[in-house]
Amino acid sequence: MGYGRDLSIEPNDQLRAFLREHVSSYEELEALLLLVRQPGQAFSDSEVAAALNVGTDAITPALERLASPEGLLSVTERAGRVYYQFAPRTGQLAELSRELLQLHAEQRLTLVQMMSANALERVRGAAMRRLADAFKLERPKK
Repeated sequence: MGYGRDLSIEPNDQLRAFLREHVSSYEELEALLLLVRQPGQAFSDSEVAAALNVGTDAITPALERLASPEGLLSVTERAGRVYYQFAPRTGQLAELSRELLQLHAEQRLTLVQMMSANALERVRGAAMRRLADAFKLERPKK
Protein backbone atom coordinates (compact mmCIF):
# COMPACT_ATOMS: atom_id res chain seq x y z
CA MET A 1 0.00 0.00 0.00
CA GLY A 2 1.46 3.38 -1.03
CA TYR A 3 -0.30 5.51 1.58
CA GLY A 4 -1.53 7.88 -1.11
CA ARG A 5 1.94 9.07 -2.12
CA ASP A 6 2.04 10.11 -5.76
CA LEU A 7 5.42 9.38 -7.32
CA SER A 8 4.67 10.90 -10.71
CA ILE A 9 7.56 13.36 -10.42
CA GLU A 10 10.97 12.64 -9.00
CA PRO A 11 13.33 15.54 -8.57
CA ASN A 12 16.16 15.23 -11.09
CA ASP A 13 19.54 16.95 -11.13
CA GLN A 14 18.23 19.79 -13.32
CA LEU A 15 15.38 20.53 -10.92
CA ARG A 16 17.76 20.38 -7.95
CA ALA A 17 20.16 22.80 -9.65
CA PHE A 18 17.28 25.10 -10.62
CA LEU A 19 16.10 25.23 -7.03
CA ARG A 20 19.63 25.80 -5.71
CA GLU A 21 20.36 28.61 -8.21
CA HIS A 22 17.02 30.43 -8.33
CA VAL A 23 15.13 29.87 -5.07
CA SER A 24 16.95 30.51 -1.80
CA SER A 25 14.08 31.10 0.63
CA TYR A 26 10.59 29.84 1.34
CA GLU A 27 9.24 33.31 0.57
CA GLU A 28 10.81 33.11 -2.88
CA LEU A 29 9.41 29.61 -3.36
CA GLU A 30 5.85 30.54 -2.41
CA ALA A 31 5.92 33.78 -4.44
CA LEU A 32 7.25 31.98 -7.50
CA LEU A 33 4.66 29.21 -7.22
CA LEU A 34 1.85 31.76 -6.90
CA LEU A 35 2.96 33.49 -10.10
CA VAL A 36 3.56 30.21 -11.97
CA ARG A 37 -0.02 29.18 -11.14
CA GLN A 38 -1.30 32.39 -12.74
CA PRO A 39 0.77 33.04 -15.85
CA GLY A 40 0.01 36.28 -17.61
CA GLN A 41 -1.21 37.98 -14.45
CA ALA A 42 0.87 40.68 -12.79
CA PHE A 43 0.87 41.22 -9.03
CA SER A 44 2.18 43.99 -6.81
CA ASP A 45 4.25 43.02 -3.78
CA SER A 46 1.33 43.81 -1.49
CA GLU A 47 -0.98 41.57 -3.55
CA VAL A 48 1.51 38.70 -3.34
CA ALA A 49 1.97 39.29 0.39
CA ALA A 50 -1.80 39.25 0.96
CA ALA A 51 -2.25 36.08 -1.12
CA LEU A 52 0.48 34.33 0.87
CA ASN A 53 -0.56 35.86 4.21
CA VAL A 54 2.89 37.32 4.94
CA GLY A 55 4.25 40.83 5.29
CA THR A 56 5.48 42.84 2.35
CA ASP A 57 8.80 43.29 4.17
CA ALA A 58 9.43 39.55 3.60
CA ILE A 59 7.97 39.34 0.10
CA THR A 60 9.45 42.42 -1.59
CA PRO A 61 13.09 41.20 -1.37
CA ALA A 62 11.99 37.73 -2.52
CA LEU A 63 10.25 39.16 -5.58
CA GLU A 64 13.23 41.41 -6.34
CA ARG A 65 15.59 38.45 -6.25
CA LEU A 66 13.33 36.37 -8.50
CA ALA A 67 13.16 39.32 -10.91
CA SER A 68 16.92 39.84 -11.09
CA PRO A 69 18.28 40.07 -14.66
CA GLU A 70 18.83 36.31 -14.84
CA GLY A 71 15.58 35.66 -12.98
CA LEU A 72 12.14 34.29 -13.52
CA LEU A 73 9.90 37.34 -13.24
CA SER A 74 9.37 40.46 -15.29
CA VAL A 75 8.86 43.81 -13.63
CA THR A 76 6.59 46.57 -14.87
CA GLU A 77 5.55 49.86 -13.33
CA ARG A 78 2.06 51.28 -13.63
CA ALA A 79 0.70 54.30 -11.81
CA GLY A 80 3.75 54.38 -9.54
CA ARG A 81 3.40 50.74 -8.44
CA VAL A 82 5.72 47.86 -9.31
CA TYR A 83 4.15 44.66 -10.64
CA TYR A 84 5.71 41.22 -11.01
CA GLN A 85 4.75 38.56 -13.52
CA PHE A 86 6.03 35.07 -14.25
CA ALA A 87 8.22 35.51 -17.34
CA PRO A 88 11.24 33.20 -17.38
CA ARG A 89 13.88 34.11 -19.90
CA THR A 90 14.09 30.59 -21.40
CA GLY A 91 11.71 27.75 -22.12
CA GLN A 92 13.81 25.49 -19.91
CA LEU A 93 13.35 27.81 -16.92
CA ALA A 94 9.60 27.85 -17.59
CA GLU A 95 9.47 24.05 -17.70
CA LEU A 96 11.55 23.69 -14.52
CA SER A 97 9.26 26.19 -12.78
CA ARG A 98 6.24 24.07 -13.73
CA GLU A 99 8.02 20.92 -12.50
CA LEU A 100 8.69 22.71 -9.22
CA LEU A 101 4.99 23.53 -8.96
CA GLN A 102 4.13 19.88 -9.56
CA LEU A 103 6.68 18.71 -6.98
CA HIS A 104 5.23 21.18 -4.47
CA ALA A 105 1.73 19.78 -5.08
CA GLU A 106 2.73 16.12 -4.95
CA GLN A 107 5.77 15.84 -2.70
CA ARG A 108 6.00 18.87 -0.47
CA LEU A 109 8.22 17.11 2.08
CA THR A 110 10.75 16.26 -0.62
CA LEU A 111 10.79 19.90 -1.69
CA VAL A 112 11.29 21.11 1.89
CA GLN A 113 14.16 18.63 2.30
CA MET A 114 15.78 19.90 -0.90
CA MET A 115 15.48 23.52 0.26
CA SER A 116 16.92 22.64 3.67
CA ALA A 117 19.85 20.82 2.06
CA ASN A 118 20.51 23.85 -0.17
CA ALA A 119 20.44 26.19 2.83
CA LEU A 120 22.88 23.97 4.71
CA GLU A 121 25.14 23.86 1.64
CA ARG A 122 25.14 27.69 1.48
CA VAL A 123 26.02 27.96 5.19
CA ARG A 124 28.84 25.42 4.86
CA GLY A 125 30.20 27.17 1.76
CA ALA A 126 30.20 30.54 3.53
CA ALA A 127 31.95 29.03 6.57
CA MET A 128 34.61 27.43 4.37
CA ARG A 129 35.24 30.75 2.60
CA ARG A 130 35.60 32.57 5.94
CA LEU A 131 37.99 29.90 7.20
CA ALA A 132 40.07 30.12 4.04
CA ASP A 133 40.11 33.91 4.27
CA ALA A 134 41.33 33.70 7.87
CA PHE A 135 44.45 31.87 6.71
CA LYS A 136 45.37 34.19 3.87
CA LEU A 137 48.70 35.81 4.44
CA GLU A 138 49.12 39.33 3.24
CA ARG A 139 52.38 40.29 1.65
CA PRO A 140 54.18 43.16 3.29
CA LYS A 141 53.69 46.44 1.48
CA LYS A 142 56.78 47.86 -0.17
